[in-house]
Amino acid sequence: MNDVMMACTLANLKCTLMLQRGTFLDYATYILWHTSRLASRWIGRLIKEHYVILLFFLMLPIMLSRINVNPRSVLWSDAEGYYQYLPSLFIIKDVHKLPPGSVWPYYNDKGEYVDKYTCGVAIFEFPFFLAAYTLSPIYGFDRMDYFNPLYCKSVAICGLLVTFLGLFFLRKVLLRMVSPAITFWVLISVLMGTNLFHYATREMSIAHVFNFFLFSFFIYLLPGWLKNPGRSNSLVLGAVLGWVILIRPTNSILAILLLGYDVYSLQALRARVHFLIYHARAVVWMIPGAFLFFLPQLLYWKEMTGSWLYYSYTDEGFKYWNQPKIAAVLFDVQNGLFLYSPLVLLMVAGLILGLIKRNFQAPVMLLIFSVMTYVFASWWAWWFGGAFGHRCYVEYYALLAIPLAGLYQFASTILKPPYRCAFFSLIIYLMIFSVRLSYLYTSIGGPWDGPDWRWNWEKYTWVLSHFV
Repeated sequence: MNDVMMACTLANLKCTLMLQRGTFLDYATYILWHTSRLASRWIGRLIKEHYVILLFFLMLPIMLSRINVNPRSVLWSDAEGYYQYLPSLFIIKDVHKLPPGSVWPYYNDKGEYVDKYTCGVAIFEFPFFLAAYTLSPIYGFDRMDYFNPLYCKSVAICGLLVTFLGLFFLRKVLLRMVSPAITFWVLISVLMGTNLFHYATREMSIAHVFNFFLFSFFIYLLPGWLKNPGRSNSLVLGAVLGWVILIRPTNSILAILLLGYDVYSLQALRARVHFLIYHARAVVWMIPGAFLFFLPQLLYWKEMTGSWLYYSYTDEGFKYWNQPKIAAVLFDVQNGLFLYSPLVLLMVAGLILGLIKRNFQAPVMLLIFSVMTYVFASWWAWWFGGAFGHRCYVEYYALLAIPLAGLYQFASTILKPPYRCAFFSLIIYLMIFSVRLSYLYTSIGGPWDGPDWRWNWEKYTWVLSHFV
């Protein structure tokens, strides 16, 4: 503000001199030039500080254009399962009478459909559902049809907004470690260079983007808790962790960050263990926060099954625990992580660099990445259905963004200009590759799932032929 006032004062002095020596045209020209200069500075500062918000409004029409062809697809299969709690409570008004819809059904002893998905995503969607419920008659839709386009688009906007809330908090996390420029490159890489783009703009109503936000929020809050593990901080951190676990129980691995965040040696690990023991009361205070989000789910299970705890996936499980399909999870054509999101290889490179330099949370992030890869590779459907790439890693990009930032900082400071230019050109290419592949996934109808889609050069070249 002081800079602007000083600039205006100088402009007035100069204009006074010009009026004494020149013409009114000179005065007007100078005012226009100076105004445009101030405006460009203001716009530049706005973009620099609020580009995540601007990106959201840029992505909003892109997302809507991708779902407008078939809005019902937003609430299909898994997405419908997460959503069903809302219409069962507010439209059908009886959880016992909920039809399974497009979800693979499971039934209780009375023959009633039991939703195998938990209600964590529905909590996010609740205000958007209410908005669609209120506005449906105004826009000519039947509010009792809980799959009308307004419900579907409201839920889609919810998913996109939550994605960018995740980027918003991830930006705050990264700015504690690297420069604003590196932070920008990391955020745009995570969004555009991985399958997060697809799950933000096309399949945004399943669990992963919601957990991406919660992961980002958790690592944003964690340093504050480690400095001041008080009751209120513990309740909030516990609530976030509980919400994460409610949505996908396997993501309870996130709790390891309490033990391993900012830990780079055995001595530091012992100190953290002593810290957690000393503040055991604060750790216990996380439990009520977590329980707050579990309570609705416990009530539903009790109502539908007669038990407070219920394994809703029944006969699905980790059948490959002793023969994990790790290579397939990472490299198989059927949703292999690196094949569909090759930029993740740079995240792995960042982990290796961080281990060598002992920075950017590399030890604990590598542990989490390794454990979860084993968990995913042990599941009976290690490819996790008709997904775009390996969808279960989407939320973990919030964690892997930290070692990626370390790699980008190393490249920007150590590499000579020609190599630096080549490195960031590669990043841009990988972003284009990911976005283009996402559009191909939803447009050309290739064999993206099933036993017939296996790696061979014919199918590989078939996909590449559609890139141009």
